[in-house]
Amino acid sequence: TTGDVRQKQVQYQQSRQDRGWWRDYSACNLWTTAFFMPLTEQNLQLLPTTAALTQLLRGNTSTQKVVEAANKLAQEKHFFHWCLEFPEVFEVGGFDCVLGNPPWERIKLQEKEFFASRNAEIANAENKAAREKLIKELPKKNLDLAQAFEEAKHDAEAQSKFIRESMRFPLTAVGDINTYAVFAETTRKLISPDGRVGVIVPTGIATDDTCKKFFGDLTQKQALASLYDFENREAIFSAVHRSYKFSLLAINGKPIEQSNFSFFLTQPRQIENQSRLFQLSPQDIALLNPNTLTCPVFRTRSDAELTKKIYQRVPVLENEQTGSNPWGGSFMRMFDMANDSGLFRNEAGDDLVPLYEAKMFHQFDHRWATYTNSGDTRDLTDVEKCDRSFTVQPRYWVNRNEVENRLGDKWRKKWLLSFRSICRSTDERTAIFSLLPKLAVGHKAPIILIDTKYSLLVTCFLANLNSLIFDFVTRQKIGATDFSYFIVKQLPIIPPEAYTQEDIEFISSRVLELVYTAWDMQPFAQDMGYDGEPFIWNSERRALLRAELDAYYAKLYGLTRDELRYILDPADVYGSDFPSETFRVLKNNEIKQFGEYRTQRLVLEAWDRMFG
Repeated sequence: TTGDVRQKQVQYQQSRQDRGWWRDYSACNLWTTAFFMPLTEQNLQLLPTTAALTQLLRGNTSTQKVVEAANKLAQEKHFFHWCLEFPEVFEVGGFDCVLGNPPWERIKLQEKEFFASRNAEIANAENKAAREKLIKELPKKNLDLAQAFEEAKHDAEAQSKFIRESMRFPLTAVGDINTYAVFAETTRKLISPDGRVGVIVPTGIATDDTCKKFFGDLTQKQALASLYDFENREAIFSAVHRSYKFSLLAINGKPIEQSNFSFFLTQPRQIENQSRLFQLSPQDIALLNPNTLTCPVFRTRSDAELTKKIYQRVPVLENEQTGSNPWGGSFMRMFDMANDSGLFRNEAGDDLVPLYEAKMFHQFDHRWATYTNSGDTRDLTDVEKCDRSFTVQPRYWVNRNEVENRLGDKWRKKWLLSFRSICRSTDERTAIFSLLPKLAVGHKAPIILIDTKYSLLVTCFLANLNSLIFDFVTRQKIGATDFSYFIVKQLPIIPPEAYTQEDIEFISSRVLELVYTAWDMQPFAQDMGYDGEPFIWNSERRALLRAELDAYYAKLYGLTRDELRYILDPADVYGSDFPSETFRVLKNNEIKQFGEYRTQRLVLEAWDRMFG
C-alpha cells in the first residue's frame, strides 16, 4: 500500500542515521572527493587527506568541516558506493544478475557539443583555434556561460582523473575513455562467482585497441559467455545512427571453455541461426589476434573455420608476444594533414615534391585519382594511364628535404610502400596497398618499411597484401573504418623464407608489370633489375595478371579450390540465402560493368590452368 511505501521510506532514511553507516559513507566520500574537489584557494582547508580519513575512522570529530564538505559534494555529484547501497548483496559475493544499457559517451568535454545549444558562434567556429579564441573572450561577454563551461570542463577532467588514477578501472582507463567500457568493467566486478552480466555496448568493446586489455582479460580468464554483434541498419535503436554497431555482451562469473559469437546481425531472432553462430576458445583468439587478444569479426562459422586454418599455417606480420617479425616490418606516419599543415605549399616549385593522399592510389596503381582545379579529386581514365609520362596532381607540395628528414636512415630506396588506413569491410576491396614514388605522404596513408635485405622481395610482399585471400582475412578484423597498425601487425603474411625461386620469378614478373606503368616508378623497376620502358596500361591484361596472382596466393596459403570458391562468393558454394558475404560489392560492380563476375571466372580459370 501507499502507507507501506511511506513507512519503507522512513525506515530507509532512519538507516542513514546509523553511526556505522554514516562513518562508512563519509569515508567513501572523502576518498572520492579527493578526485573531484576543485583546487581553489577557498577550498584549501576543505581538501580531504589521509589524516582526515584516519580521524574519521577513529571517531574523532576534529575534521568535521572536511567531512561535511565531502558529503555535500557527494550529493551534488551523485557519488554512488555499491557496497554501501547494497550491503546484503556484497555480503554474499555480488549480484546474481546485472542487466543494462550503459551510456555510450566520451568522458572528454566536447566543446562544440557543449556550446551547440548555448552559443552558436562558438559552436560553429571555423576551426579549433578560432573556437578557443572565442572561449577565451567569453568571460567579458557572458560571465555565467563562461563559468558554466569551466565547471563542465572541471567535471570532465575530474571524472577522467578518477577513472585513470583511482585503480578502480585497470583494464579500461585507456586512451579517450568511453563510459561504456568503464561500465562494462564495473558490471564484471559486481557479480558473484555464480552471476552473469548482460549489457548492450558498442562492438568496439571486442575489437578496439583501447579495449584490448579488458576483452583480452575476459577471454583469457574464460569469463566471456557470448558476444552478439548487431548493425543498426534496421533501426533497432531509432536514435542511433543506422551504420552504428553494437553488441549484446554476456560475462560469466565462473570460467567457461568456449564463448559464443555472432556478427553482422540486424534482428534479434537471427541469433537462433546456427550458421551465423560460432564458438572461439581463448586459444583460438590468441591465434587470431596474438598481440591484442581482441575479437575478429566473422559473419559465419565457415568464415571462422577458414580463417583459423589460414592462421594455423601462416604467421602474422609481427607477433609482439614472441618477438617474431619475419619481414622486419615497421610503420611510419610521414606528414599529419593538420599538425604539419604549415609545411604544405599550394603550388609546385623548386625542391618541392607532391604530397600524396590515400585517395590518390589503389592496389598496384599509384595513379588512381588526381586533384582538379576546383579542389576535388577525380579518377584517372585508362587513356590518361596509357600516357606513361602522366603524373597525378596533388593538393599540396612539400619540401624534398622534409621528406628526407622524416625517412632519415630508415629507408634509402627511391620508392615507398603505403596503404590506406581508412577502409570498410564492405567496400569493393578493403586492404589497399601500393608502391609510390619517393615523395611526401599524408597520415591516412601510412608507410610500411621492411628490412632492406628483403627489399628485392617487395614484389612478393605487395602481391600478398593485395591478394584476395589476404583481403578476406582483413575483412574479419575491420570493425569500423580504421585500418590501424595493430590490425595490420596481426594479419597472416607469408614470410620471405617460404618463397622458392620459382615463386619469386612468377610473382615478381607480374607485379613489375602491374606497378611499372609510368616513368616516375622507374627507380623501383631498376631496383628489380629491369631497365626497359614502363609497361603499357591494359585493363584486360591487368585483370588476367591479378587473377593469376590471386590463384597463386590461394595455393601458397594452403587453400583448396572449393575454399577459394567460397572466398570469391559464398553463395556459389552454399546458395543465395547463406548469411555470409565476402566480395559482394566487387561482384555486383563487375556484373554491372561486364555482365558477369569477371574476377571469379578469371581466378578459377587461372587455378585450373596452374593447379588443375
